[in-house]
Amino acid sequence: MRSEGFPMSHDLKLFFAYTACTRVTLTALEQVGAPYDAQLVLFEKGEHKSPDYLAVNPAGKVPCLLVDGEPLTENGAILRWLHAEYPDGGLFPAASSNWQRAQQLSVLFWISASWHPYVRAVKMPMAWTTGDIAPVRERGGELISGVLDRLDEELATRRWWFGDEWSIVDTYFWWAYINSEFGGFDLSPWKHIARHRADNEALPQLQRALAKEQAAWDARKEELG
Repeated sequence: MRSEGFPMSHDLKLFFAYTACTRVTLTALEQVGAPYDAQLVLFEKGEHKSPDYLAVNPAGKVPCLLVDGEPLTENGAILRWLHAEYPDGGLFPAASSNWQRAQQLSVLFWISASWHPYVRAVKMPMAWTTGDIAPVRERGGELISGVLDRLDEELATRRWWFGDEWSIVDTYFWWAYINSEFGGFDLSPWKHIARHRADNEALPQLQRALAKEQAAWDARKEELG
């Protein structure tokens, strides 16, 4: 069965967390325009380790996208599936070769495998040690500085990562560097990243995603006492 305007009709439900990398997934869903439900998982209450959630995603992580009742996890996999299923959604530029598709995967792996743990070391160093968190945060900051240098250099020559047009990797980068800022990291030395940040935050699809996340958080935050 096909629904009007979409290549395929799916029952989609995203499990997400406040300020998490699920902001990227929410933005992707808003961009492609497919109908979906979303459920906030309160890590602060341990809901990611509850039997109900572990029955959905045994890894106890977000994002988890239920597609017709079947779970799909990890941002990179979800983003590429959405792109394949909704190719007119503009999540990635059109690829004319396997090489171009591999390059798109490469940047996703770079963000998820390098940026993501560096950000976590800055924002949540207690997740990486049972001892003094200061050295962890310091080392995370050093690693973040290196990837920010590269991103800033690339953005000096073009507006978005892949050129003139936004793609979902730009929002993934945005999430990574603003979460470093949440951990106290100073982003001011990177002027091209500042411009990239402003361009991202002006995007309607990101604004809709953030509004949906905030509304869900506001509805439940009193449960935390």
